[in-house]
Amino acid sequence: MSTSEKFLYLVAGTGIGAALGILFAPRSGQEIRDTLASQGRQAMDAVSNKVEEGKRYIQEKGGAGATVRNMVDRGKQTLNESVEGVKNRLNESIEAGKQEYQGQRATRPMDRTGM
Repeated sequence: MSTSEKFLYLVAGTGIGAALGILFAPRSGQEIRDTLASQGRQAMDAVSNKVEEGKRYIQEKGGAGATVRNMVDRGKQTLNESVEGVKNRLNESIEAGKQEYQGQRATRPMDRTGM
C-alpha cells in the first residue's frame, strides 16, 4: 500500500469518526458547527502541509522537469550504446566475411577464365 493510499484512508477514517462523534455527542448546534469548522480547518492544514512536503521533495530532486530530462538522457545514452554495439558487430562480421572470402579464393584452383 502506497503512502498516498494510507493518507487517503487516514483522512476517510478521520471524517467517518468525526461524523459519528458528532451524531452521538450531546452538544448544542452551535458547538457542533464550531467543532466541524475546526476539524475542517485541521484537515485543510494537513492537506496543505502534505502538498508543501511534496513540493519541497520535488525541488530537492531538481524538479520534475530535471527528473524527466535525466531519464530521457539515460535512455538516449543506452540507445546510442546499443547502436554502436550493433555497428561494431556488423563491421566485425563484414570483415570476417571478407577474410573468409579471400582465404577461400586463395585456396581454390583457378578456372579457365583466369580467376
